[in-house]
Amino acid sequence: MSPAPNSSSSSTSRWCPTPEQLMILEEMYRAGTRTPNASQIQQITAHLSFYGKIEGKNVFYWFQNHKARDRQKLRRKLYKQLQQQQHQHQLAAAAAYHNHNHNNTHHHQLITTTPPNDHNQYHHHFSSVPTTSSSASSAFLHQPLSFISPQLLSKKAPISFSSKI
Repeated sequence: MSPAPNSSSSSTSRWCPTPEQLMILEEMYRAGTRTPNASQIQQITAHLSFYGKIEGKNVFYWFQNHKARDRQKLRRKLYKQLQQQQHQHQLAAAAAYHNHNHNNTHHHQLITTTPPNDHNQYHHHFSSVPTTSSSASSAFLHQPLSFISPQLLSKKAPISFSSKI
């Protein structure tokens, strides 16, 4: 905060701690001082005044602000860890879902056949290819795509395309 016009700069200027004052305050904080009482603030102020101008309110607010910044950093760190854990859980759930579906469902494959005599284009047919060793149902082998239900086509199973040109 800059001094107000027409006033002396010493009464309204912002406290700017010296490097020595900061070093001492940070060391006290690391040693466990979080909320010094009134007599501790007076003692700290007297000690820090050897290294530059300081008042008791500066010591009081420094500890208040430092504590608040530490809490903010901790909250951000915990929030980031929570987000990472949630992301890992989502990935694990997606992998489990994929493995479950891969092991318990059929893969659907799009195949091509020769065109009927009256058409000059290829028709794509849908077939169900089981993931196990059992053979595919012949009912699915020769059905055109237009006869397959939209629900079956919308399943998220691997689909491969092959075409004859």
